[in-house]
Amino acid sequence: MNRFCPLRYALITLTLLLGTLASCKKDPDVSAGAGGGLVYIGNLDGYLYALNAATGEKKWEFKAGASINTTPTVVNGVLYMASWDKKLYALDALTGVKKWESNPATVKLSQPSAAPIVVNGILYFGGDIALQALDANTGAKKWEFVGDGIYGWNASPTVVDGVVYGCIRGSAGGKSGLYALNAATGAVKWHQPGIGISESSPAVVGGVLYAGSEGNGLKAIDIATGTVKWTLDVGLVAESSPTIANGVVYIGTSAFSSNTNDKLYAVNAATGIKKWEFKTPDGGPYVSSPVVANGIAYIGAGGTLYAVDAASGVQKWAAKPAGGLIFSGPVVAEGVAYLGIGSKLYAFDAATGAKKWEYDTGRTIDYSSPCVLAGDGTVYHAGVSGMVQ
Repeated sequence: MNRFCPLRYALITLTLLLGTLASCKKDPDVSAGAGGGLVYIGNLDGYLYALNAATGEKKWEFKAGASINTTPTVVNGVLYMASWDKKLYALDALTGVKKWESNPATVKLSQPSAAPIVVNGILYFGGDIALQALDANTGAKKWEFVGDGIYGWNASPTVVDGVVYGCIRGSAGGKSGLYALNAATGAVKWHQPGIGISESSPAVVGGVLYAGSEGNGLKAIDIATGTVKWTLDVGLVAESSPTIANGVVYIGTSAFSSNTNDKLYAVNAATGIKKWEFKTPDGGPYVSSPVVANGIAYIGAGGTLYAVDAASGVQKWAAKPAGGLIFSGPVVAEGVAYLGIGSKLYAFDAATGAKKWEYDTGRTIDYSSPCVLAGDGTVYHAGVSGMVQ
């Protein structure tokens, strides 16, 4: 995604549609009225917070009926997010006033951790055993696609040229893997089971889809046919969503029982040949997805935010506030890197790692990644849902 970064662990594949991190999407319906910009984050208390992006001062909060483990998305002046109260919400992005909430009787959610994707007035979301499409203006369901009927679509989908790409997390009946669906109807175009179990949001660029998996490596897949072009064995767990920048795929990996594969990888997007790997000594980044800005790749691992030279893999800086773990992805907007660590949302100078401010939400920030609405209406999403930059 270009500057427009949309998760599983926070959002957003939107990015694929829009371009590059250096040129995030400008929202025509929201502008400097945001008072210099807003940054949004959810937490386990069920609150969504809107903070001044420059100072960390709280502007408003919205209370859902249960925890918010999803990343918010802002499109056309509306903020979309999901809660464990089994509802999707649409809020006014500047005021937090609710516009609608989904009906649990028709739009079935369980414990959503993905980010909503909104394209051409349709909201796509995988929060249960079905990948669902809703009218973004009303919340009414348009269609749903059920995979194996057992496992959930935990990753955010990606929508490109009228096709929805998404991974199902499970292995029942041979129906796990990656699906390509007609965005208007939900009809299956193809199914690629070879990726296996995956909670990685796909990234698409140049007719190729990239996604990670549990045990089956990082894969590049032809979006016309669903055939695998190449596979790179990057260890047991690669459920971090990939980011693509300047012909390079960046993805985080880990392992269940050791820290031997706690790494950030940079891979040639055309060939699958590894360019470099960076060891994250504070833990695995498999649930945090990288974002690239101004030649620097950022990723959270353990309780540390790392900034790594995108060309060489050499660490530039690392920030580790006292206490707390990272379960989501960073977002970089206008020279500032935002990330939830423990119960706090932090803002760091993107060039130096110096802390600018922190805001304590009172409860753990789990899989919710920041979303930033700049004062000029530009929207920056966290790179947890398969970004093309």
